[in-house]
Amino acid sequence: MHNPPEDLTNFIYQSYTSGTHLASLEDEKRNHLLLKIADAIKQERNLILEANTYDLEASREMAIPELLLEWMKLTPDRLQSTIDYLKHLTLAPSPLSRTSTIYDQHYRAVPIGLIAFIYEALPHLVVLMAGMCLKSGNSLVIRGGSEISHSQSAIIEVIQRAIKNSGLQLSEFCVAIAPAGTSIKDLVTQEKYLRLIVPYGRPSFVQQIAKQSTLSILPAAMGNCYMYLGITGNLNQALENIKASRQGDPDAVNAIEKVLIHSDWLGDGDRNMAEWVQKLKSQSSQNSTTNITIKGCDRFVNYCRNYPEIFVEDIGVETQWGQAHLDQTLAIRIVDDAKEAIAWINQYSSGHADVIMSDSVQESQNFVSQVKSSNIFVNSHSKFNRLDGKGVALGIASLKTRGVSRYGGIIDMQSLTTTKRIII
Repeated sequence: MHNPPEDLTNFIYQSYTSGTHLASLEDEKRNHLLLKIADAIKQERNLILEANTYDLEASREMAIPELLLEWMKLTPDRLQSTIDYLKHLTLAPSPLSRTSTIYDQHYRAVPIGLIAFIYEALPHLVVLMAGMCLKSGNSLVIRGGSEISHSQSAIIEVIQRAIKNSGLQLSEFCVAIAPAGTSIKDLVTQEKYLRLIVPYGRPSFVQQIAKQSTLSILPAAMGNCYMYLGITGNLNQALENIKASRQGDPDAVNAIEKVLIHSDWLGDGDRNMAEWVQKLKSQSSQNSTTNITIKGCDRFVNYCRNYPEIFVEDIGVETQWGQAHLDQTLAIRIVDDAKEAIAWINQYSSGHADVIMSDSVQESQNFVSQVKSSNIFVNSHSKFNRLDGKGVALGIASLKTRGVSRYGGIIDMQSLTTTKRIII
């Protein structure tokens, strides 16, 4: 029988109690702390990049998938982005300032408490998650994969040093790495003091954590977003929206990987769809070393046989419609109407971001009301931006997954707070 590290319980308790003083600080002081961390990361960026280089070299010898290698890579631009995120957090209103009165009952926003961020291969997100937690008055436990251990340690050391030098008398356990030897299962079952789990990574990674956790979970979703192209949809706009959705850096959170096309687009002698697929392959491969792979259902494969210039693979087993590719693959399925598209999306989409391209108001309204996803885009691109105005978000949670999913599925500072009822 596996036993967790002996110091894990004490570590969790210290992290939990360190958040008490943090939550009592004025927002101005928490903003001061975020600026200190931003300056520290800027000053120590060479140290962080050097640690990341060590991780990358070690991982190439360990046969780490190319996708994770790209996610692992820290660049000066990516580090600068994290600094920008922290500075924008200081401009946002305090998430703890929200109050409301409902039927003479008073509610006040309060921190959740101790949060665990369990992730793979994306070390710069540690900075963003730390900033969101500190701004919202929560303490944070970090548990990353072994592939980015040096990058993670370098980042957390810089953050802890900034906390210590901030003059706010905060414990370094406000943001800390879980003790060596702590397994994911060890961490996600610490019910006494840990309040929320935020997993981030490939869908299989997130699903594994969701199954093991005995705590509330805010699971990030990635890839496997659907687009329904209605008969009144604009082909050129659909092309641009697919392209934009797949340009996340480096994790394309809202990448459109599946397209449902109304069967009327495959009319006799109509080459519009064939030409559209050719453009899709050409545009999608401009920034890639490999051409996009088009897969399709039986009906679409049969249609493409009339156009030898288009090579389309059969998608194979039906379960692939529910799996994220996270690569240069796009699958196309033919449907006879919006009703069929909605039913298919509700069954197989990841449930965090889906798109409809249609000029029909009734068709769009039905799609919006019946598709069970966190975010729905009508004639709009679904590209995810972590920085949107003054708001900063880590990712998006699916309405279809078990656990906490609030505020439109966005994982931001508001989703890291809860409410306290005050009876007078």
